[in-house]
Amino acid sequence: MPYSILVVDQQPIAVARLARPLMSAGYHVTGATTFEAAKERLETSPPNLLIVGQRLGPFNGLHLVLRGRHDHPEMAAIVTSGYKDPVLEAEAITCGARCVVSPDNSSELLELVSQTFASQPM
Repeated sequence: MPYSILVVDQQPIAVARLARPLMSAGYHVTGATTFEAAKERLETSPPNLLIVGQRLGPFNGLHLVLRGRHDHPEMAAIVTSGYKDPVLEAEAITCGARCVVSPDNSSELLELVSQTFASQPM
């Protein structure tokens, strides 16, 4: 069974940009563009990996990571940002997530996901 990944970003084009290469690589990918929709997906079908943008309207991606990992501590999480942010990185680590600058290309994304799954006890 392939790993499942939930991709969340307030920009639908960002969700599609991340989801497309992951699906092509054989992952089961779902997407969401709001905190509420992502929260519902976490409750009904928790993924192996959550990839979430830094901003989600009035929330930030770490809110979703905290919520998801509370109920599913085995879930891996990556928070993406448009720029390097040491404070966000430190907060992400505290929440059990990785924080990265949004991958520029498919190869970079697939390598990041592969490394994340390799380092997670699943």
